[in-house]
Amino acid sequence: MTLPELLTTMAILAFVLSGIMAMFIGGFRSEVDMNQRFVNQQNARLALTAMRKEIRGSCSESVGAAPGEASGSLVTLGVSCTNGVPASYATWCVDAQGKTAPYTLYRQDGTNCNFSTGTARVDSLTCSGATVSCPTPVFTAVVVTGQRPALQVWLPVQSNLSNNHGLYTLTDTITLRNAGVS
Repeated sequence: MTLPELLTTMAILAFVLSGIMAMFIGGFRSEVDMNQRFVNQQNARLALTAMRKEIRGSCSESVGAAPGEASGSLVTLGVSCTNGVPASYATWCVDAQGKTAPYTLYRQDGTNCNFSTGTARVDSLTCSGATVSCPTPVFTAVVVTGQRPALQVWLPVQSNLSNNHGLYTLTDTITLRNAGVS
């Protein structure tokens, strides 16, 4: 084999190996992205399940605004009730330290809730597809005449805020069992 043939063969081999390496790196990045999406989606499901359980057992509910956030970013529940009177309260809220996305869903005992004192349940909440100010209302009271009131929950989860791929929106309407029919 002559030197020009050897150099040509080495150049072809380098080209093929760089293509294979780029494919492996792209696959690794895709796997990391999908794992982050799965973890965030699973955390949102677990938080919604815990919230649903707590809401269904509450004797009073109120929807409001977390400090410095939009309306519908906080729900306070009366828990440990005796004859319809709450002995304590639990609060779920959406808040962010810098007041910009990503937002986090927090749960805290008492009537106040924010990023500095609450327990984080879901992070990576975003405003993608928002039609109102960010964060969009996560909690919305639903009152229909002749039915028990309900609470609509909307959790838009985005693991990678630099693009709109992989937006996962988890929604649920939870009937307030202990509230009277309106």
